[in-house]
Amino acid sequence: MLPLISIVMATYNGENFLREQVDSLLAQTYPNLEFIFVDDASQDGTLPILHEYAAKDSRIQLIENSVNQGYRKTFENGILKARGEFIALSDQDDYWLPSKITELANSIGDYSLIYSDSELVDDDGKFLGEKMSDRKRQIAYNSPLMYTFGAWAPGHSMLFRKDLLPFALPIAEFVTHDYLIGFAATCANGITYLPKPFVHYRQHATNAIGANLKKGKKPYKSTKERNNLIISRLNLICERCPEG
Repeated sequence: MLPLISIVMATYNGENFLREQVDSLLAQTYPNLEFIFVDDASQDGTLPILHEYAAKDSRIQLIENSVNQGYRKTFENGILKARGEFIALSDQDDYWLPSKITELANSIGDYSLIYSDSELVDDDGKFLGEKMSDRKRQIAYNSPLMYTFGAWAPGHSMLFRKDLLPFALPIAEFVTHDYLIGFAATCANGITYLPKPFVHYRQHATNAIGANLKKGKKPYKSTKERNNLIISRLNLICERCPEG
């Protein structure tokens, strides 16, 4: 039997695009999947939608945060419940091509993590004529030093080995969850890149991150605060890097 793969999705007030994404997850051609959906105390119709799907598909495990914890902690809650040998992370508002997990699993080889390109789409799912690789350098990462400059593999397009979790967790509040997972992979068997788009990556006003980080809300208010964040990040990854 093929290895179990866990797909972890974090949701918060995502009713507008949620059905399209869940349908695309359930339509994956890879035959051995579990789905862990973690809702972060949504106030709209997200949770009823998730309950509806969970009632119909026994592969779905639904977790409900009693209070809002933010997307980093919500992803961590789901990742900790994953039983699969491999884990994939899902946003609530994208669309995955049916072959995504199959192709990533077939291409990961001995690497600790693989990620792919993505097509950028607007609110209505219409192509913007750009890929993620047009806005952000998409490369293989074979050294932890490559992560010290702030580049990373985006979480929505990655598949990684569960054995990275002791080095990737716990999640920190000043860096993203996918950054820490990717860094852990560079400390193990590295990251490979598959230059094919398997995700329609939706860009809209309520993206938590989005494709163009330079235009997004910056996580700092001053140059001093920015520099302190950089130092904190560097200290963190030094602590996380395994000895040897």
